[in-house]
Amino acid sequence: GAENHCTIFTIAESPLDQNVIWIGTDDGNVQLTTDGGKTWANVTANLTGIPKNTWCYHIEASNFNAGTAYAIFDGHTKNDYQAYAFKTTDFGKTWTRLVDASKVNGYALCMIQDPTEPNLIFVGTEHGLWISVDNGVNFSQWKNGYPSVSTYDLAIQEREADLAIAT
Repeated sequence: GAENHCTIFTIAESPLDQNVIWIGTDDGNVQLTTDGGKTWANVTANLTGIPKNTWCYHIEASNFNAGTAYAIFDGHTKNDYQAYAFKTTDFGKTWTRLVDASKVNGYALCMIQDPTEPNLIFVGTEHGLWISVDNGVNFSQWKNGYPSVSTYDLAIQEREADLAIAT
């Protein structure tokens, strides 16, 4: 179908540098420009531990470092239900895997970093909302009345410091 290997799924502009833009595609590519789109680099080869052509479903640029971004990959359409969430701090030269089946339940769908507390990270999965207070080293499922449902997108309304969740 048309949705395979020809679609940009996610775009994230750095809130710190308008020239830094991240793009993720449905054929597993992560592209980066640091000059406002004049040139692009495919940084996918620097990601390890993820099957080829796994959709890059979501990218989130950091509010604290222009070279930092978070990327979510989703392989559930190919019967791969692993959670893939990665972080780079050097413009995609290296990536660290933040979540896997030992840290969260369900495949990952979205991720967001708090705009005022850099160590606070939220991850939405097929089975709920997960939170890290130590910059992605450890994650705990957020309950407090929130059910274990597909969590498709997250946004933080900065003025009120409210987390908005799309299920």
